[in-house]
Amino acid sequence: MNINAKIGDDHPQFVSIPDSKTKGLSAYDEGAVPHPLQIAFLDLAGEQGWVQEMGSLLAANRADEAAARIAAELAGFDGSIAALCKATAPSDIVLEGWEDLLPILAEWEGPPVTAITVGLTNQRDLVFEAGPSPEPELMIRIYSDEAFPFSGTRKADLLAESQQELPAWIDAEEDVEFYCKVSGIAELNAALINCKRRYFLREGHESRAPGAYVEYVLGCWLLATRFLQAVNQAVADHGAPDACRLIVGTVGMNADFISVIGPEPTAAAVRKAAPAAEPAFAVLTAKPYVPREDPTAEPPPSTFRQRIVAPVPAPEDKAEGGFLARLFGRIRSR
Repeated sequence: MNINAKIGDDHPQFVSIPDSKTKGLSAYDEGAVPHPLQIAFLDLAGEQGWVQEMGSLLAANRADEAAARIAAELAGFDGSIAALCKATAPSDIVLEGWEDLLPILAEWEGPPVTAITVGLTNQRDLVFEAGPSPEPELMIRIYSDEAFPFSGTRKADLLAESQQELPAWIDAEEDVEFYCKVSGIAELNAALINCKRRYFLREGHESRAPGAYVEYVLGCWLLATRFLQAVNQAVADHGAPDACRLIVGTVGMNADFISVIGPEPTAAAVRKAAPAAEPAFAVLTAKPYVPREDPTAEPPPSTFRQRIVAPVPAPEDKAEGGFLARLFGRIRSR
């Protein structure tokens, strides 16, 4: 048996067996001292608390602050996902085609555009084939006040409506032909989808959460943060319709959030959008006279059946998937 890799490597059946020092083959190097997040994530409540903090930062459109926190945490990790995260700069992520939005809307003959939903997701049942890594899918819908009074709704109220099971504007978007895609995040996205350590079974881990799992969580939130930064940068560089609100978020990315970008409405716009108050008059109704049935008489078969058979309500169609998918247009309400 020849154990020298340099001898016989020209043989057609020769197979080079890498040693344990080859990158990607050795076990994850946890290090002697656990990272603080590994201690925090050991308890489910600790991980949920950290995730909630990140979601709150993105919901408030404080993407730069979220990115700084993630970068500080990533400094203590040296795995493959951490390396990709550190190499993914805000300037790398671009919304290609956003520069065409205002010229297209300038020729739009419909009502003024007052809201745009911008969602990021991955295709369902995504299978990677040979070739470049795929970018996530960008979902964009354009709306006017004919669908919902966006221009007169405060951010907090708009965010609350966005989190409803079926927001009021679903399926009422304007028919504007506008194409835009995201680029520069494919490599990190592919690494997160293919990560073999994306699940953490806490049973049996008593000292720390796996470092590779913590990297995965950090990577998911960095991707979401970079996306929000890219949307803000696109608006800064190429603009958005006047007084338009952008409802931005991610769907099925393991770091889902919703954020509202745009100015608060003026007091006059809020008053205009408020529903008219109902008149404060008491409504008097006269109960129609109904003859009393003879208690000794046998009720008609139909009436008797109605008394003993409770009406069966018709089954309601339920839209599949979560409200985020419906919000950004991944699936439609029926």
